[in-house]
Amino acid sequence: MFGSLYLKYICMKEFCKLLVFLVVIFQILSCDKKKTDTAIKKFESNKTSDKAAIVKVSNEVDDFSFPVDSTLQIKILRTEIFHNDEVEKHFDKKVWFGLFKKDNVYTLSQTQVFIKSVNDPIVDENEEDKTGWEVTTSIKDTCIVLIEKKPYLSNREVWNIKVPANLADNEDFEFNYKNIEYTLFALVKKRKERVDSEWIEVSDYSLYLRAYENGKETKTLLVAKKNIDERFIEIVFAGDIDGDGKLDLIIDTSNHYNVSSPTLYLSKPASEEKKIIKPVGVFTTVGC
Repeated sequence: MFGSLYLKYICMKEFCKLLVFLVVIFQILSCDKKKTDTAIKKFESNKTSDKAAIVKVSNEVDDFSFPVDSTLQIKILRTEIFHNDEVEKHFDKKVWFGLFKKDNVYTLSQTQVFIKSVNDPIVDENEEDKTGWEVTTSIKDTCIVLIEKKPYLSNREVWNIKVPANLADNEDFEFNYKNIEYTLFALVKKRKERVDSEWIEVSDYSLYLRAYENGKETKTLLVAKKNIDERFIEIVFAGDIDGDGKLDLIIDTSNHYNVSSPTLYLSKPASEEKKIIKPVGVFTTVGC
């Protein structure tokens, strides 16, 4: 009798610990989301095209980094060899669509994904060790990105447009895509490391997309980074991935030279929030 009551007590105690842990995690995530939403509103509330005003707003959010990887729910992947903790083992059980390139033509195609254990030349001490993951596809064309299956993805050719890979401060790139006028522009702070130094420090980077459609202007924050560590934000692809006739983007949002973070931005999921585009998925990996 006593043993049974003691066992119940132990179980209840462990359950309470788990419940408290889950509540704390939920509160942390809720706070992060609230902070992120507030910061985005500060960035996007300015309707003017005056860049000085936008800089003033960005300076008020000193520790803000956007997008927040943990809030992006769509799984994306690339084909390469990755470290053990960078690829989830069950990924080969998912249904994937790949954005492929062949002879300057881009296509979105459903593809089989293969994941196998291989030697990680960076981590493994011996050639016999196989802690890494190699990701390949049944389609042999150049794979830009793999996206888990969503209702709006289908096998088709993808219209793309060439945009600059990197945008410097106060540089605009205006273009028309499917009868919508877009402008990409970046804001950056630059200063000399020392008065007598030629080394320039870069900080407070933010990248925006502005769209003009049916006489209405909408501005969206794409990327914001407080610090830049020898790597500028890179636009990898621009075109209509989700098939709604509007611009989608793939941007490497990493601000560190040894990190890669291709991030998927789609317009179709954003339309539910009356936005022109939003980040939905990211795949972050490190070099060594």
